Amino acid sequence: MSEQNKDKCERIECGVFDKLSHSVLVIDKDFNILLSNNAACKMMNCSDVAGQKCYAVTHNEEKPCQEQGHQCPVQLSIESKESSQVVHKHIYDGVEVFEEITATPVFDDDGNLLYVIEELRDISKLLKLETVINHLRNEIETLHGIIPICSSCKKVRDDEGYWSQVEQYLSTRSDAKFSHSICPDCLKELYPDIAKKMEDKKKK
Repeated sequence: MSEQNKDKCERIECGVFDKLSHSVLVIDKDFNILLSNNAACKMMNCSDVAGQKCYAVTHNEEKPCQEQGHQCPVQLSIESKESSQVVHKHIYDGVEVFEEITATPVFDDDGNLLYVIEELRDISKLLKLETVINHLRNEIETLHGIIPICSSCKKVRDDEGYWSQVEQYLSTRSDAKFSHSICPDCLKELYPDIAKKMEDKKKK
């Protein structure tokens, strides 16, 4: 490949690198950040993180992840010579962000490590959504199945054989709250005079 074509390819690669929507860091074996794309700089709220330690930028720590009791994706990929994937809680400007990290080692023709490419995807919203879904699923499972209810007084029988009001039964099995009123049919049966007055008022 000619030098002119090499320069052209490098410019294209650099342009693509900065157009990626997720954060990308290029890190050496000593955890120094060699390069970062625009998305990473925006997430980390800095103009350039090159030359800084990755754990200092993402975790605000003075020691590598493995010395803090966390799996280090860079270390894992270097040791296995394959891509590795972990989820870390990172801190940017005091805000906690959960990111899925994919680390891919790059070697030269002789098998020597050149650097590790680290891709970081913010999954904070996905984790929150999963928590909500699990909560709703638990509520649905709690009220799943046949519920024995008295055909006369409408009390519900629980798993231990005790009968209780519908409100009490549901309140102990969900976050539902109840308010009480009287439906139109019961109002006519129990308080016919009031029901008639209300009906007449509606007609006016």
